[in-house]
Amino acid sequence: MMARAYLTSFTLQWKIGLRYRIAVLAGLVAQMWFGAVTLMAYAAVYHHAPDVQAPLTLRQAMTYTWIQQSLFTLLPLGCLPAIGEAARTGAIVYDLLRPVDLWNWWLSSSLARLLGNAVPRAILLACVAGPLAALVGLKDWSLAPPASALAALFALLSFGLGALLSATIMMWWNVLTARTLSPLGSYAIATPLSVLLSGMLLPLPLYPGWASIALLVQPFAGIADIPIRIYLGAAIPGGIGTALGLQLCWLAILTVLGRRWLSRIVERMEVQGA
Repeated sequence: MMARAYLTSFTLQWKIGLRYRIAVLAGLVAQMWFGAVTLMAYAAVYHHAPDVQAPLTLRQAMTYTWIQQSLFTLLPLGCLPAIGEAARTGAIVYDLLRPVDLWNWWLSSSLARLLGNAVPRAILLACVAGPLAALVGLKDWSLAPPASALAALFALLSFGLGALLSATIMMWWNVLTARTLSPLGSYAIATPLSVLLSGMLLPLPLYPGWASIALLVQPFAGIADIPIRIYLGAAIPGGIGTALGLQLCWLAILTVLGRRWLSRIVERMEVQGA
């Protein structure tokens, strides 16, 4: 019965994410534009420094950029909008009264919201930046296929873990919103952290050696950077096993600590309008 409740929550948020088709198309155009500008910048840098031994080839950097752009809406850029509104109005009390585990209830909604926004855009962008770009003569700038069949399999597993990790990080923003009774704080903290630490501004392998390793072991790298590296067949310190282990480790840590934090917040929660 509990599993059915969480599935219902997931389904409702998934449908909400699929509802705004115009927003999906507008987001696709914006991401294609920013992706194209970024590719031109990489092409200029790589062509003017051909002797530099970069961690990624130009082709890999371009593919990294396309995948990152397609997964932009998978980033935990703030709390779940419904929770932010409920915290502001006091309607959050309804979630507290439900006979379900509050963490799993919000987690299923957060995961559905992220996937409902990201999956349609990712599919559309993959089609445009992949085969369509190759057909019009832009093969060198298009989305490259996986490094191998095995890389594709492990990348698919890693992308799934990345989505779950992103939803878990969003849960922390949900709890913060429940504590502050406003979503503004979560957006102010989450957006810069997610964009910078996920590799959206610059692929994490392209940072200096010491910074690249430090950035690899932080949780935001597990959302997209690690899956993309596996997809590309790029070198990962410790190999694929270590990369997947990092994702699982952060999932466990953030879940255990997040549950404890949520329990303390619920015990002391002050509801708007109460």
